[in-house]
Amino acid sequence: MSHWYTLQLGNEQQAFEPLRQIQQVFMARFLMAQPGTGRALFSHFDAAEDRVVLFFSPAAADIAVRFRASPCDRPAQDLVLLAGEGDAWHDAAQDERLAA
Repeated sequence: MSHWYTLQLGNEQQAFEPLRQIQQVFMARFLMAQPGTGRALFSHFDAAEDRVVLFFSPAAADIAVRFRASPCDRPAQDLVLLAGEGDAWHDAAQDERLAA
């Protein structure tokens, strides 16, 4: 099973600039990749902790590592697609079911 990656950016104000930079790098790589690679970048706002959390699909591991994201399990469903292929979360769920 391939790892997802997570990166905590702080509150919305603290997250603004790093998020902009990550999205720029992500889109540059995404536009050069072939369709169907499963490359995706998702976000989640944790209201209890007042922080923005990013999740990189396994296909975006190169970008995740560049920004020092940590490996994690596939995230829960309450995500917002920021960039990339929205099917990446569902495709990963299907891969997990097939591996079981």
